[in-house]
Amino acid sequence: MSKIFLLVYNLLFVLFIIIAFIPAFLLSRRFRTELNYCLGERFGGGDKIKKDGKKLLWFHCSSLGEVRAIEPILDKLKINFSIFLTVATKSGREYALKIKDIKAALFPLDIYPLMLKTIDAIKPDMLVIVETEIWSSMLYAAHKRGVKIAVVNARMSDKTYRIYKKLGFFWKHFIGLIDIALARSKEDGDRFAHFSNKKKMRIFVTGNIKYDRDFSLGVAREKMGFGDDDMIFTAGSVRGREVKVIARVYKNVCAKYPDIKFFLAPRHLDRLDETENFLSSIGIKFSLFSKGSAAENFILVDVFGKLQEIYSISDICFVGGSLVNTGGQNPIEPAAYAKPVIFGSNMENFKAEAETLLAYGGAVQVSTTTALTKQILSLLDNRSAILDMGEKALYAVKSQRGAVSASIEKIKEILSGNKK
Repeated sequence: MSKIFLLVYNLLFVLFIIIAFIPAFLLSRRFRTELNYCLGERFGGGDKIKKDGKKLLWFHCSSLGEVRAIEPILDKLKINFSIFLTVATKSGREYALKIKDIKAALFPLDIYPLMLKTIDAIKPDMLVIVETEIWSSMLYAAHKRGVKIAVVNARMSDKTYRIYKKLGFFWKHFIGLIDIALARSKEDGDRFAHFSNKKKMRIFVTGNIKYDRDFSLGVAREKMGFGDDDMIFTAGSVRGREVKVIARVYKNVCAKYPDIKFFLAPRHLDRLDETENFLSSIGIKFSLFSKGSAAENFILVDVFGKLQEIYSISDICFVGGSLVNTGGQNPIEPAAYAKPVIFGSNMENFKAEAETLLAYGGAVQVSTTTALTKQILSLLDNRSAILDMGEKALYAVKSQRGAVSASIEKIKEILSGNKK
């Protein structure tokens, strides 16, 4: 039955590529540029990796955020293991190539012959999937070649779980091939266990590795042209209609604090022109971050990879994707810099992180433009509250650390055949 499902899946996958990719290729120059980037890697395989007698671990991540999250794990494992890392995005691959002593490439199309080609080329001893990057052909090909399969920082959101449950007749044939799931929480672990099928998946709750990241990338305010007396608000990873929300909030806050500095960092930059036109249409004068000079109080972040630094110099941070139905973004990032965190009511993708910050008093949740404005003004009116809430946010982050060490221990155990 698994082979039949795999065949159907591959046929549908190829059909999807034909239907979706060809029109996008013809109509979008940006898409053509992205597609042509290291296109050969999308068809599988890989350069021969020098193992020096070491076992090889194949890590797979979705994007830049996941690559950064697993860096502490890679840094420790690459001492004793060879590492091959695949990532689905251009920005993720470019970042991965900067990590010393690992081999990185784009993730191949999830077509069974291409996955077999990749596995036969690199000959991994273990496939380590990060979070929810679950691909049917990849799992089946790894299992076919006798490769151990682990999921680190394993998570399954409410929405994903609902979808997978409805298609349980299909997913049990593939998720059930996983040997070990290192879950962020008991809830995540239980959700993976639901699909373990006849094969007993080993599940351990090791915590969230994103709490263990090195958040020492902060910069001095002077580097960005600000002083200690400047009050800085950052709206990070903003998506969709949240742009309009932040613009309205800016105008509302400026009525009382006209000198406040506002950073707006869109999650995606492909619609940056629309954002610029909108801001101009409602009379907001802004500077582009890439120009290197904050000539205006409103700064539009038009480059990737700088949000961490911006969070580090901010006084108050809003985490986007949470006032729209996209599941939110990672609130740990500003919290780790001891910043008060504000997010919307939709934090499905980071439910545990949001609940932890709220429990420790390091974050507040809002659902409207008015509520967001009110919360910002409340903090600005009481500067000591900013420091207090920021300290609580940082304490919440520190209280959750330890997942990296636990994950590394379990990976080594399964590779050694230890069944603890």
